[in-house]
Amino acid sequence: MKNLSLLIFIVLLWTGHATAQWRNTNFTTSDYWKGQRKEFFFGIGATNFLGDLGGLNRIGTDYSFMDLEWSTTRVSGHLGYRYRLRPWILTKTILQYGVFRGADNLTTEPFRRNRNLDFKCHLVELAQHLELVIFNNEHYGKRHSISGLKGMKNKNTLVYLFSGITGFMYIPKALDGTNLRPLHTEGQGLANGPKPYGLFNWGIPFGMGTKIGLDQVWRISFELTYTKTFTDYIDDVSTVYYDPVALGNAYGSNAVAYADKSDGAFAGWTYPGERRGDDKQKDAYFWFNVSLIKNLQQKGSNKLKWKYRARF
Repeated sequence: MKNLSLLIFIVLLWTGHATAQWRNTNFTTSDYWKGQRKEFFFGIGATNFLGDLGGLNRIGTDYSFMDLEWSTTRVSGHLGYRYRLRPWILTKTILQYGVFRGADNLTTEPFRRNRNLDFKCHLVELAQHLELVIFNNEHYGKRHSISGLKGMKNKNTLVYLFSGITGFMYIPKALDGTNLRPLHTEGQGLANGPKPYGLFNWGIPFGMGTKIGLDQVWRISFELTYTKTFTDYIDDVSTVYYDPVALGNAYGSNAVAYADKSDGAFAGWTYPGERRGDDKQKDAYFWFNVSLIKNLQQKGSNKLKWKYRARF
């Protein structure tokens, strides 16, 4: 996790340095960007999850789109505020809500299929992003259709990379709605078991987006965000199977039932101490957002007045 974060941070810095000279000539020489400093945005999106449960018909691939189970994609919602510090750097606060899902019965990979666990997780995220613009084309105008009268076509497009910090609250449940955390399915808090996990954690988001101007007030944006978290329990699966007798004595028969939902075809795979999840790789998730953005410094679509010389 640390090595991945450091690598992406270095790439962002290098990109900013390598394109700095280009930006000085590509950005408008006017103070147009100062009229775009404050923005409010809201929208909908799609979510997906990379963790222990679900995935494709093979052993999981870390940090990869190649292990996404697309049928578990769900709708999300978000809103936020963006402030432009300089022509090429912005900061953004975003609040997001989504539901993540996964189920082993969607894959034919033998280990996952035999494990037969499932989950859905309601997650609320508050994130702070720093955006680095890598391409822009910003100016306003209008191309007239009158013969002999020319104007500049409206351009208001940005492409940017971003990273930052995310704090989120999450509630792992089974697909039938059972709250999994109180069941301590991996023996959390018992002898030789892991520590109980909390319902708040942190993550590091990485992403890219583009904003397209509709007029002086409104833009539309498309963003893809990958968030690597510091927890492995968004899906309530991380370590090994716990002794079912001790688990039942401490937390009841329901805990035993949800700790091991296999059908017994490979009984030895779910004995106490056998691998239930992969605690070496923390959970991750994706957002794909479509946002409608309002410029808070413009009260209306101010049409530019054109000066021209009439010819008779």
